[in-house]
Amino acid sequence: MESLDHIYYVALTFHIPKQRLKPYRTYLETQVIPVYKRHRNTMISDYKLYTHKITTEKHGDFPVWNILHVLQLHHREKADSLQNELDRIQPFPEAVVVRQELLSSTPRSHFPIQSEQTRRRWLKPLQVVEYVDVEFNKLEQFRDIMMQRNGPAMHFICNERRWCHSFYALETEQVWTHHPDYPGWNQLHIIALYPEAPFKYKKDFGLGLARASDITFEENMEQLKQIRTMRYKCISSRL
Repeated sequence: MESLDHIYYVALTFHIPKQRLKPYRTYLETQVIPVYKRHRNTMISDYKLYTHKITTEKHGDFPVWNILHVLQLHHREKADSLQNELDRIQPFPEAVVVRQELLSSTPRSHFPIQSEQTRRRWLKPLQVVEYVDVEFNKLEQFRDIMMQRNGPAMHFICNERRWCHSFYALETEQVWTHHPDYPGWNQLHIIALYPEAPFKYKKDFGLGLARASDITFEENMEQLKQIRTMRYKCISSRL
């Protein structure tokens, strides 16, 4: 399994009141998913929907969001026409549109297709969603860290340690809509993990880093802390 580079996505982030999540699922089935399916072979090659379960990290005073749609595009040129199509969908009345954006996969860091070994598991993985805000003047440094260190380390974990089912590393390219009550971010990471991941993460990631760039886990994390904020991190499930 190698990194899938130059892949483009549309991500739609919403806040749905908790008491309205059940009607929202009905709305998805009747209003939204039929549109996604209709464009599956033209504009969209895949789509995934996530709902928030547990907040594990949050930096800042802001309301949380709880629904994420991630649509993989056939081509970048389809983004604007798809966004126009999505805007014509009858909106869910209580939905707050937090953000609508175009993202691209980070080179050498994007592993959405699981390996043969992990595919054999019967247990569904946990979905961890990270909204990362990197300082604007440090974006190239962060990208280099992902390409030279973190991405290869995750490649090692996915292929050899196999407690990571998939790893999406995405960079914001364009923002169509962003609600002013919510913080900004410029990286979206989605990691599907099996239950043993928290117990093996530090050791295995450190080994992957050492192989890729001869740097320790602690040194790498310290450099990341200087340039990025984990704005919001949560455990989600697939809808």
